[in-house]
Amino acid sequence: MLRELRVAHLALVDELVLPLDAGLTMLTGETGAGKSLIAGALSLLGGGKADPKLIREGEDLAWVEGVFDLGENEAALVACAALGVRVGADGVLVLRRELRREGRGRVLINGLVSSQALLEDVGGRLVAIQSQDQQRQLSRPAFAREFLDTALGLDVELAAMREALAAHQAAAAALAQRQREEEFARRQTEIWAYQYRELSEMRLHEGEIEQLDEDLAVGRNARGLLEAAARALEALGDGQPSARELLGVAEGALAPLESTSGRLGAVVRMIRDAEALAAEAASDLQHFLDGLEVDPAKLDEWEERRAQYQTLCRKYQHDVAGLIALRDELAEQLERQRGAVGDLQALEDALAAAGCAAAEAALALRRRRLDGAAGIARRAAELIRPLALPDLELKFVVEPDLEAGGPVDLEGRRCRLTGHGADVVRMEVRTNRGEAPGDVAKIASGGERSRIFLGLSVVGDRAAERPLLLFDEIDAGLGMDNARPVAALLARLAAGRQVMCITHLATVAVAGDRHWVVRKATRGKRTVLGVVEVAAEERVDEVARLLGGAAEKKDAAETRVAYARELLARAQEG
Repeated sequence: MLRELRVAHLALVDELVLPLDAGLTMLTGETGAGKSLIAGALSLLGGGKADPKLIREGEDLAWVEGVFDLGENEAALVACAALGVRVGADGVLVLRRELRREGRGRVLINGLVSSQALLEDVGGRLVAIQSQDQQRQLSRPAFAREFLDTALGLDVELAAMREALAAHQAAAAALAQRQREEEFARRQTEIWAYQYRELSEMRLHEGEIEQLDEDLAVGRNARGLLEAAARALEALGDGQPSARELLGVAEGALAPLESTSGRLGAVVRMIRDAEALAAEAASDLQHFLDGLEVDPAKLDEWEERRAQYQTLCRKYQHDVAGLIALRDELAEQLERQRGAVGDLQALEDALAAAGCAAAEAALALRRRRLDGAAGIARRAAELIRPLALPDLELKFVVEPDLEAGGPVDLEGRRCRLTGHGADVVRMEVRTNRGEAPGDVAKIASGGERSRIFLGLSVVGDRAAERPLLLFDEIDAGLGMDNARPVAALLARLAAGRQVMCITHLATVAVAGDRHWVVRKATRGKRTVLGVVEVAAEERVDEVARLLGGAAEKKDAAETRVAYARELLARAQEG
């Protein structure tokens, strides 16, 4: 619900704040007073085209701001969340549109700079305008389908359709991905097989190259190592005296006095540790010497093995761990390729099953549309005919959305598939008896389209998502009596929601829950537009003006005032 409309420096508007409420609000005023400026301001909030020429003379910036209360509009809150628009716990959403004489204008949503596209998404859900020169709703290609689906309450079927379509698209994507993999693998299989054989025959072991480096280093320096190890072993245990003997002498000298001093005791323990380490080192040296016999042929084998490792690492640009991982990956790819035929068949079967499910969902939608279209058209026509369209004929044409090579086969024909099914829905009207039916945007006049939209709005009205509706001179070309059904339908539509109507007819104006009058005034040397709410006698006077303007004779004026009171009283009663 729009709680407040604020406008500044737009055409004749200097500054204007218009508080609004639920129900039906009427806007009236003299011809040329600027009523359509209100419609234009709301259009800007809905994402309509901005013209810098509308900026008030002498100003560089004009702006329109709408304060919306979405606290009870769950559908709008969900839509905002899906679009990434954050609405606080108070449910307040502020849309602001700025027009600049120089440079680009700005869009702000809850104080944050946003885009025109996002404003169209958000504002388009909150404001809908119908005027004789602005019939965007009826002209939209998807309007007839959306209206029919809404009027028939096809939420469950549409949800099933979207789910089936998502499953079908996922199955198609999985098959296409596997087909690409299989085609690539088919070209690469020989290469992969060769690489796998080469890496497998190498019998790779992580850490082996480091062991080879150690073995080669020892083998190449065997003589020097033998001599050095033998000397070290003699010094540690076999020589006279050996390091172990000398350590034993030192321990023997200090051990009797060990308890006399803590520091001396620590030294004795260190000597004992050194004796143990010397014994261990001597044992390890002996094992080293025992295994140091190097076969020259073994050295050649190690050299060759290490060269093979180096060649593979250079060739595949991997270390040994990477070579092992590559070998295992190649094994998986080759195994996957061997199972490609079975995989593709399974994926093709899954796609076929998903296509059948999607086709069933699309057919369920089509049957519901075909079964309900005539009834919805009949109800709409019955509502609209009293709106000065007595010969109106209206029908919804549901046809398959044919596409050669389309993703699904419906009743023997290939069709395009979307989240809305596989149908094209058109609304055809005939406004004059004997004429051929056709597209509403081409057949009906501006005023007729507005009245048709009004009737459709009543038929398709749903509590879930209810934007503000503004009807700009919906009664154009109608007499007062012919406009009465229009007023009654507006009042019916406004029950529990927000509707605004710009009108010149008294029989329409009296149907409003509240009544605003647009007036021009002179302030200094400038003309300024203002909007005031009228009630009681002021409203009587405004309705009387709508009945015939300024009266030259007193009795004529009194008659119009009396009739105005009568119209208002009837409206309040009915």
